[in-house]
Amino acid sequence: MIVVLSGITGVGKSYLKKHIINKLNFKNIVIVTTREKRKKERNGIDKFFVSEEEFRELEQSGKITVSFEFLGNKYAYFTKDLNSIENSITELHYSTISEFKKKAKNVIAIYIKPKNIEVAKKQLKLRGLPWKVEKQRLQEIKEQVLEFEKNENIKKEFDYIIYNDYTEKTLEKAIDLLEKELIEEESLCLKEG
Repeated sequence: MIVVLSGITGVGKSYLKKHIINKLNFKNIVIVTTREKRKKERNGIDKFFVSEEEFRELEQSGKITVSFEFLGNKYAYFTKDLNSIENSITELHYSTISEFKKKAKNVIAIYIKPKNIEVAKKQLKLRGLPWKVEKQRLQEIKEQVLEFEKNENIKKEFDYIIYNDYTEKTLEKAIDLLEKELIEEESLCLKEG
């Protein structure tokens, strides 16, 4: 199973992902990007940071897939990670969910909505991003909220929508939800086997 978490910047995707990895022993699918590495980020753990040329080479060789651009940077996933049978988790930009589902099997897509958008904006500001990047991200939050609310086709791509109130309750709901999915998957495998 591959769990993908999507939602606006600052909604808590990374925080939720970290808890799912620890609690359910999921593997983290690390995205490849041409974006500059931030101070506390670690190459190969937070993201794989590559040059534009390296990105092109990986794409041409078929080693990466589901590539997209976001705020002037390129992103993609290693093809081998999407073909893995391990229980895995990653973050995903909402606009790429359809292509991701075409390339990966057994995807559980979760869209995370903030109970309070101002808290998400505050979380973004705590990152200490350069002013220009922060401004772009705030604009993207506004655009994504509007797009998600009005576009029924995008909503239909997601299996679940979770509201994050930034408490332990949200973590518990997500863990419970995925534990049920794992039990269903296991029972399906037993029936087929």
